[in-house]
Amino acid sequence: MDIHNRMKLFLMILTLTFLLYIIFVQLHMLLYDRAVGPRWFQVPKKTDVENQHRSLRNVSFSKKRKGERNDDLAKTLLFLSPQHWFDDWIGNKWNTSHPFSNCPVSNCVLTKQRQFLDKADAVIFRATNKEGCLRGCMKKMKRGQVWIIFEHEPPTRFGRYRDLNKRCHRDLFNWTITYRRDSDFTLVHGRFSKVSSPYNESAIDMILKGKTKTAVGFISHCSVQSRRNDYITKLRKYGIDVDIYGKCGTLHCDSGGNRLKMAWNLKPVARLKRDCFDMLDSRYKFYLSFENSLCDDYVTEKSLHLVLRHNIVPIIRDASNRTLFSPPKSYLDTKDFHDVNSLATRIKSMSNNFDEYKKYFLWKKYFSPETTDGVLQSILCNICKRLHNQHKYKRIYRNVVDFLFSRGKESSICHEPADF
Repeated sequence: MDIHNRMKLFLMILTLTFLLYIIFVQLHMLLYDRAVGPRWFQVPKKTDVENQHRSLRNVSFSKKRKGERNDDLAKTLLFLSPQHWFDDWIGNKWNTSHPFSNCPVSNCVLTKQRQFLDKADAVIFRATNKEGCLRGCMKKMKRGQVWIIFEHEPPTRFGRYRDLNKRCHRDLFNWTITYRRDSDFTLVHGRFSKVSSPYNESAIDMILKGKTKTAVGFISHCSVQSRRNDYITKLRKYGIDVDIYGKCGTLHCDSGGNRLKMAWNLKPVARLKRDCFDMLDSRYKFYLSFENSLCDDYVTEKSLHLVLRHNIVPIIRDASNRTLFSPPKSYLDTKDFHDVNSLATRIKSMSNNFDEYKKYFLWKKYFSPETTDGVLQSILCNICKRLHNQHKYKRIYRNVVDFLFSRGKESSICHEPADF
């Protein structure tokens, strides 16, 4: 037999040996899984769930019990490098099931400890990756693990999400938490409920009649996509007196360095220093709720709970469909006016007509603004519910960055200003 034929025979034997090895490994794994099953969380005792302060140290990873369904097992939700305001909101409830105590499905545990990355049933990543929660090219470390993107700011603030946009991170993300209404979980800065206390018309009339100034805005980001400062300049040109507090104006108010906590209202006001928004009741008739970016559905506390809990009329400038977020006749929307001059005329008219101005507070008879606290709680509850019913909520984003930037290939969610 010549050398050529010997080489062919050797390669055939080597290939056959490799195939037999693969078959052996597959049979071994199949028989092993049938005998002992995969490694899962144990079902917590009823007393543990009722206690609501069960630590992850007491949760063991072990074999699934005979007859036990995967959906019945405790689910672990890992939030990698959460925003500090979210961290403050959870407080000492990390590594427990307490954040889910008021949920219809409460058999979940919330942690921020990275060492549970290979055991967590779901992992929340921040889109901006500021704290490096995405390291290199990551892969899911547990079969069936759900990856979730969390972002409360528009893409105009952070560019193209360099780390998230890597090709190796495609086809990995399942759910989204953003300000967008087409997200899997929508994060809005507040909502409204039916009023629980009587409307004190005489008290509100007294407050409204005591106002002496026209408009105010709290702005600290000046060079932004919406060019809101240019719009304010035009308002002043048409005779509207506007006071601006913060880095973009000449006035200042001490918020004690707690702007974000105050904005999200995740701490009692008593823990903060002077609340700058209190002056809205006593001095000003209108608040300039001008967003930093004109992106679909991007609505912040500037026009929701943080302003509407006070007796002032917000003037809104954003790219949202405001009728989906706020009660009717609780605001002025710049999109409803042909140009800046038309809006200025309306502001002057309402400022000089108390009865007309007062109509923008009648909604308080029926609705009351709620804080973001309830929104965050609702999101956690829905995530826990889905984790226990994953077969009903299967989804994969081909490229989650495309979702963050657009609705479809040719539909950008952010728009350049064209109203002045």
